[in-house]
Amino acid sequence: MSPPTATNLADLIRESEGLLAGFELKALPKGHLLSAPGSPRNQVFIVRSGRLRVYLAGESRELTLSFLESGDIYTTHTPTYVESVEPSAIWVMETEAFARKLATDPSVTPAMMRVLGRLLANAVTLIEDLAFREVPARLARFLIGLVERRGQRRDDGWQVPMELGMEEIASLLGSTRQTVSSLINQWEREGIIQRQGRRSLLIRSREALEGLYRRE
Repeated sequence: MSPPTATNLADLIRESEGLLAGFELKALPKGHLLSAPGSPRNQVFIVRSGRLRVYLAGESRELTLSFLESGDIYTTHTPTYVESVEPSAIWVMETEAFARKLATDPSVTPAMMRVLGRLLANAVTLIEDLAFREVPARLARFLIGLVERRGQRRDDGWQVPMELGMEEIASLLGSTRQTVSSLINQWEREGIIQRQGRRSLLIRSREALEGLYRRE
């Protein structure tokens, strides 16, 4: 059989029938805490569907590092919390068994490293934002990122999906839901953005967002 040509783990799963051999499919309800710092469980999991949040938590504050979606891979043996933010399904395997699987089928390694690299990049960006930028610049950076990753060019701007709620976006930015909602409303009045239902946003002026981000 020729080697897989997939560019991400979701494609790799579709192309490689043996990749999921040994994994157990597990359903998670919304709000299920899959792992926490110091958890004795040492498992690797791949998200089949839904969305899970990876975050750090202190006595009075939480910081979201990333959201895991279909095709993402992660482990329960980290100093982070992992919680399902909507009903989800994951494939799970003990870490030792997964390590043996990698030794015989290393095709999953590049996709796994991309996910871990994204988590690290998100963490570094969050630290940089919290240290040097105010909330408007953080939100502008977040929306610019949506344009770059998921934006669809239109005559009147860039249309981007808004799959995360205000609470989730605020958590990613180290802010509050009220602050993020106020900024979205303000920028809509100023003509920078325009809501298109609950799950879509039109970025009318990417240049204005870039100016807000670079100003700080």
